[in-house]
Amino acid sequence: MPNIILMVLDTVGAKHLSLYGYQRPTTPNLEKIAQESTVYNRCFAPACWTVPSHASMFTGLYPSQHGAFEGTFLLRDNLPHLVPALRALGYATIGISTNSLVSPASGLCQDFEEFHDLGARDRSRILAGLQGADHLEGSQGNLSARLRRAISSSHALKDIWRYLWETGEAGEVLKTSLSLVGKQAAKWLSPGPIDNATPFTEKTVALTDEILRRRTGAGSPFFLFVNFLQAHQNYCPPITRRRFSGWGDRVGVSPQKFYFQEASPELARLVATYGNLYDDEILYLDAVLGRIWNLLRDSSLLENTVVIITSDHGEHLGEKGHYTHILSLYNELLWVPLLVHFPRHLASPGLDPRLVSLTDLYATILDAVDSPLPRPETSCSLLAPPQREMAIAQCVYPEMWQKYLEPKQAQAASRGEGFSPPVFAVVTDAGLKLIEKRDGSLEAYDLQENLIENQDLSAALSPETLNTYRVLLETLKTETGFHEATAAMLDRLGQQAAGVAARPGD
Repeated sequence: MPNIILMVLDTVGAKHLSLYGYQRPTTPNLEKIAQESTVYNRCFAPACWTVPSHASMFTGLYPSQHGAFEGTFLLRDNLPHLVPALRALGYATIGISTNSLVSPASGLCQDFEEFHDLGARDRSRILAGLQGADHLEGSQGNLSARLRRAISSSHALKDIWRYLWETGEAGEVLKTSLSLVGKQAAKWLSPGPIDNATPFTEKTVALTDEILRRRTGAGSPFFLFVNFLQAHQNYCPPITRRRFSGWGDRVGVSPQKFYFQEASPELARLVATYGNLYDDEILYLDAVLGRIWNLLRDSSLLENTVVIITSDHGEHLGEKGHYTHILSLYNELLWVPLLVHFPRHLASPGLDPRLVSLTDLYATILDAVDSPLPRPETSCSLLAPPQREMAIAQCVYPEMWQKYLEPKQAQAASRGEGFSPPVFAVVTDAGLKLIEKRDGSLEAYDLQENLIENQDLSAALSPETLNTYRVLLETLKTETGFHEATAAMLDRLGQQAAGVAARPGD
C-alpha cells in the first residue's frame, strides 16, 4: 500500500499562484513539482475558512453534514474519518500543524497516533479573531472602541490624541496605551505563528525531515498530514526572501479591521502592501515545498507515495470589498490549488480539467489504499472517471462574524445598497456559479472564461431561469441537510439575542 502525504497550504488561493496563471512568479518550485504530478485546475473548497474545509477533507462531507462550521467547530459524533480508517489498515498516522484549529485540541485530529501541535499558543487569539474580538475587547472605554477600528499605527495615534483633546481623560488614554504597548511588546518578544509563522514553518520542515528518515525502510505504510500557516494573516515573510514587498513593510493591524473603513487612498495603499507581503509569503512557502520535495526524493519514498498539495481556502485582499476569509463565497476564497503525485501504477502526470471539491480527497485516498469503507456521495474519487457535476460551498452561520458584518451592512446602506452575507454556493461542471445570500437573493456568474467572478448576471436573467436556479439550490440544500444546520444556528442566535435583552438593567 502506498504512503500518503497530505500538505495543506493554509490560506493559499489559486488566484495568487503563477502555476495557475498569476502574473507574479510566486510558485517556481510548484511548477517543477507539477511536471511529476496531476494538476487539477478547477478545485474548489467547500467553505471559506479553516475548520469546515479541513473537516470536509477528513470526512468527504459538506459542512452542514459533518457539523464543524461557523459557531460549532466540532464534528458530529460517529462520523467516518480518514485517520481511523487508515489506522485500521495498519497505517502509522502522523500530523504536524501550525494552525491550532486543526489539532487534537480542536477535535479534528484526535485519532492521530503522533501529532505535533505547533500553534497551540495561538488558539485563543484565532478564536477571538474569528468571532470579531480583539486584544482590546476586555476594555469598555470609548477610546478602545475607536482603536478597534484603527487601520494603522498612525491612525491609532491620531485617534488617541483626538480622544484626549475631546475628553481630557488622560487616565483612560494611559490605561489603553499601556495595554496596547504591552500586547505589542509580547508579540515582539515572543511571537506566535500568527505574528511570524516562519520559525514554525522551519520547525515543520525539520520535523518532516525527521519523520521521513524514520519511516524510510519501515515495514508499514504511513499517513503524514501537514498544515502550513505561513500565508495566513498577519503576513510576515522572511526579510531575506522578499521579492514583492519592501524590507520595512509589515502588517500593523489585522486586515479584518479594514471592514470598519470606507474606501480611501490610505486604505488602498495598505491593502496593496498587504498583498505584496502575502505574495512573498507564498513565494517563501513555495521554496519550502521545493525543499520537502527534495527530501522525499532523497529518501527514496517518492516512488510509492501519494503526495497531495492543496489549500483549505484562499484570501481576499480588497476584491469586491472583502478582506481575509470571512463573509464571502467568491472564488478568491473557494478556488484552491490541487496537485497530486500518484505512484505510476495509480495515475500518470498531467493536467486534469475536471471539476473537483476538497471533499473528493477522502474517496481518493480510500481508493489509493484499497479501503473497503463506503464513500459518501459527496466525495468522488480522482482515481475513477469524472463523476462530479457540481461542487458546493457553504457558510452555514455567517452571523458568527457579526462585528464585521454590521459595518459591511452599514457602509452598503450609506450608498443606498444592501449587503446580505452568502450562505450557499454551487459551481457546475458547465461553468455556472450561483451564490445564495441569507436574504434569499441570488448572484449568478459564468466561469467558462475566468474562474474569478467578474460580472453578476442575475439582473439580466428571466424569472423562469431564476426560478430554475432556485429549485436547484433548494434541492441541494435539502440533500445536504443545510436547512437543519442553519435553523439550529439561527435559533441559537435568537436565544443569545433574547438573553441579552433580558439582562437586568437593560
